[in-house]
Amino acid sequence: MGVVIVDASLNSAVSALTSQSQALSTISNNLANTNTSGYKAVSTQFLSMLDTTTASTVSANAASGGVSTTGRQNVTLGGNITSTTTATDMAISGKGFFVVSNGSDTHLYYTRDGAFSTDSSGNLYLSGTNYYLMGWATDSSGSVSANESDPSSLQKINVANNSTTKATTTSYTLGANLPSDGQSSVNTLSYTNDSGSSESLNYSWVSTGANSSGNNTYLVTVTPSNSSVTLDDGTTSGSSALTYTVETNSSGSILNVTGTTQNTVGYTGTELPSTITASDQTSSSIDTSSMTWSSVKANSGYSTSSSMAIYDSNGTEEDVGVTWTAAGDNSWIMTVASPTTASGSTTSGSLTDASGVTASSNSYLVNFNSDGSLSSVSALSGMNANSISTAPTSANGSPEVSVYNWTDSASASTVTMTLGASGTSTGLTQYATGQSSPSIDVTTKSQDGYALGTLKSVSINKSGEVVGTYSNGQSIPMYKVALANFANADGLSAMSNNVYSQSSSSGSSILGEAGQNGTGSISGSSLESSTVDSSTQFSDMITCQQAYSAASQVITSTTQMFDSLMKGLG
Repeated sequence: MGVVIVDASLNSAVSALTSQSQALSTISNNLANTNTSGYKAVSTQFLSMLDTTTASTVSANAASGGVSTTGRQNVTLGGNITSTTTATDMAISGKGFFVVSNGSDTHLYYTRDGAFSTDSSGNLYLSGTNYYLMGWATDSSGSVSANESDPSSLQKINVANNSTTKATTTSYTLGANLPSDGQSSVNTLSYTNDSGSSESLNYSWVSTGANSSGNNTYLVTVTPSNSSVTLDDGTTSGSSALTYTVETNSSGSILNVTGTTQNTVGYTGTELPSTITASDQTSSSIDTSSMTWSSVKANSGYSTSSSMAIYDSNGTEEDVGVTWTAAGDNSWIMTVASPTTASGSTTSGSLTDASGVTASSNSYLVNFNSDGSLSSVSALSGMNANSISTAPTSANGSPEVSVYNWTDSASASTVTMTLGASGTSTGLTQYATGQSSPSIDVTTKSQDGYALGTLKSVSINKSGEVVGTYSNGQSIPMYKVALANFANADGLSAMSNNVYSQSSSSGSSILGEAGQNGTGSISGSSLESSTVDSSTQFSDMITCQQAYSAASQVITSTTQMFDSLMKGLG
């Protein structure tokens, strides 16, 4: 029996030496990774063993089998987050892992190490490895359209794909005060209605550029001063405004006057159509003989201008001039001209009317309530060559500027103008200024286009958006970094390069954006420190050394006992 006990003692001591050596190896590896970003310290767990052979020949109290070890990782333990000077460094505050892919296969892997750099192709990769950061492409607002729960929707995050950016203007919001003082300069024509009361018509004259023949064109709008009155010129009845287009040659001579049909109406060479009647007239027409085209042109009333800067599909800045002409009865004519280059020196595109026909300008009637709030905006007719064109409007009635044939070969574009809600002062208003020479006061203007810009820098925000900052001042999300969570993250299989793979113990990955599915937020220009505590590791190392020495001493003592036993038996 003595031989059996001595043999068991030797086995236990040898297992202790092996186990302490393995523990010391783990400590050594931990200390080696003290400065490895995102590294998770591994501890050694000792497990007792029972030698069933000796247990059958000696008492249970004397039976021994030694010890074995297993590594125990605490992957869910978070390290301290420290700031860095590298914009593409990332750290996760809370649960979750960065998702990476190896360039040589299609499997996904996971890491807490956020030391990412950009390779020569613009891909973000884990520095010193061939693991590439995965995520989802976003639109300019940072929204993801892909199915984030599907791993196949992931793609390498590549900032070179977004090295330049531009956006075509599709909407323009304008807030401005049109001076009610300007209404006092509106040209009027007095007449007496059938009841013997005095009434008047307002008229305005607005230059609308040149037509396809090279002749100058002008838009004349006639409105009643009394808003309860409607007009009829024989071709349009019950109208709150009649519009006419005058075409002149280079010397100013009138060539023709076009009304609300494609036929020239009532032009005798000097006066407006004499067929205009008001709704309160039943048997006689308004005498317009004193209201000649030459007098209208000479007395154009109050008019002021503003401009809109928009961008075409090439990211080129263009200028669209807008003329505001007082039309009386709290009404204004808004005329949008063909776009020019930003310097305003050269026409850079052609306008179209509601039918898609070339137009030199689009005109709208803007009405205000008596309290200065916006009432309505409606399209007016103008002349294109010898035909009538209607200014384009959107489905909700907002004015549109439709441009094609850009001189820089940009794609045709349409800009919808938002001028405010009816009955409010959120956009256009008409208030008195008290100025002797009143002018339009633009209060707000914004649009969704911007010029061509080149990528200057990349940053990461807490939502995991990879944001590009461009030379045009735009900061635009390009990608969302994907994060993965697991039912048992401590069950992940550790690999080289501080990377993990999923296992049957960890369960499958659950993908999502930062802050989803239990994941934390992301800190840009930051790294997660190793969870290795050097003091604890040195303390454990001393314990291992002592245990190893003790096991060595057991072997020495057991050897001496065995020698003595053999001599006694001999």
